[in-house]
Amino acid sequence: MFNRLLTVLIALGLFLQANADNHGNNGSTIMTKEEVESTLEQGLNNLANGRSVSDIVMRHINVGEENIGVSVVQRSKVEPRDAESGIAHVDLDEIYYIVAGEGIMVTGGEFVDKQTSNSSLLGPMERGEIRGGVLQRVKPGDIAIIPKGMPHGWHEIETDNISYIIFRGDPNKVMDIKLN
Repeated sequence: MFNRLLTVLIALGLFLQANADNHGNNGSTIMTKEEVESTLEQGLNNLANGRSVSDIVMRHINVGEENIGVSVVQRSKVEPRDAESGIAHVDLDEIYYIVAGEGIMVTGGEFVDKQTSNSSLLGPMERGEIRGGVLQRVKPGDIAIIPKGMPHGWHEIETDNISYIIFRGDPNKVMDIKLN
């Protein structure tokens, strides 16, 4: 499980290293396996203390013309829903790497009675009931690419919780920088 995660993190590190001239010659930003595991544990502790969602930003850095971020997200079990609901990030592309747990995502479609807001963590957002979305099962090792503006949510989380790492592209720099 962590070998796949390590491969993803190495690829991200190579991308950041290629862009190092945009923020000095200090090399790439590294998040160690131990730091990732510790953040995963912290998120599970957040769920054990009554939260239904834990979204911990590990890093969010400037790589020149855009920012890029890595977060660890955990969610508690979700029973199957009659009506799909979710969010869309106006400015952020997301890549989910599923680390543990299984569930069924809903992605795509369009919002019914769309509401807009501005998240202090994730910038401008849209939310509401999703019509016409696609249900897709995910499990450890799977990767989901969610383009900015695409409605997405969870139809069901079958296990007690699900853990995933999100890589966020932030071309409009709406998220706060977090270096460590």
